[in-house]
Amino acid sequence: MCEAYDETTHDDYARDAAVTFAATEIRPGTVELAGPCPRCRGLMYVPVVTGTYKSLPLFRRTAAPAPAERVEPVICTCEGEHPGSPEGSVGCGAYWLLRLTAS
Repeated sequence: MCEAYDETTHDDYARDAAVTFAATEIRPGTVELAGPCPRCRGLMYVPVVTGTYKSLPLFRRTAAPAPAERVEPVICTCEGEHPGSPEGSVGCGAYWLLRLTAS
């Protein structure tokens, strides 16, 4: 049975996600984090923008440098059914802050 919907956080969520999530660059400037939600264990995918582009002269772009470390807010986006979830929502309600480092 799936966990009931509950907007909650716990220090262990970030620690568990840091160990179980994988990061894949899906296009320049965007990484996708994928792994099981640390609360309900449902598979989730989280796109993270890692770089921004700004136009200098017309048609020439440069990438702004990404910070070496940042904190990204994450919320469960699994597609499992969770009793008590608000209509039209996804996930179990778990959320946490994940520390990302450039590598």
